[in-house]
Amino acid sequence: MGSTPIRAGAAALRACRCLLPGLLALCSGWAHADLSILGTRFIYGADKPAMSIRVGNSGRAPILLQAWLDQGDAEADPSVLAVPFVLSPPISRLEPRQHTALVLRYSGEPLPSDRESVFWINFLEVPPLGALKDNQLRLASRMRMKLLYRPGGLPGKADEAVGQLRWKLVPGGPAGATLLARNPTPYYVSFAELALGGARTITVQGITVEPLGSTRIALPEVQGLTPDQAVVHYQVATDSGETLSGSARIQD
Repeated sequence: MGSTPIRAGAAALRACRCLLPGLLALCSGWAHADLSILGTRFIYGADKPAMSIRVGNSGRAPILLQAWLDQGDAEADPSVLAVPFVLSPPISRLEPRQHTALVLRYSGEPLPSDRESVFWINFLEVPPLGALKDNQLRLASRMRMKLLYRPGGLPGKADEAVGQLRWKLVPGGPAGATLLARNPTPYYVSFAELALGGARTITVQGITVEPLGSTRIALPEVQGLTPDQAVVHYQVATDSGETLSGSARIQD
């Protein structure tokens, strides 16, 4: 990415974080995002020379779009990030109702060959400067979407990885129990929602289990489980972007 637009994007993000609390206290504002992105997450196969990411402006005024990648730290300064991908153009202007494509290319730096790697694509939409009506607030809008780099030759299928997870309830002290999810597969498993139990459920959202790793989920309300509660009900994201529902029994 070019250094000038990246530094400008970092400054814009810092400015928004600093100014937002005061602005919201002064007026009843609104923020409307006109940027549209085709997809909810992206998978870059090792055999792909490039990937297109379709973006558009659904509004009635031009917008400025800046895009960059990070490795999981949403607060990282884009000007100092080093990721093995090139996203172009890094900054673009979208006219009303215009659609275009950003091009993502893997730059070849070594990544693990036995499992997926995860990155995040940032989309910063900056609305045009113009006359505002009373009590209106116009803010930059930022979205982050997951990018998975998938090496060739991985065993199994990504959409079947959730069925291979192993679940275990680890008893805790006064703070409650912990649900441990172990992933023996080379694929990331991303849950939109997890629910534990039968009639009395404990629901958590936004859980990801990394490949060949594990994730611990705190369950402060659990002190003991009856047989019908020793089940995890889940909604998991698939490669196609759909949500798959299922369940798995917790092991002793």
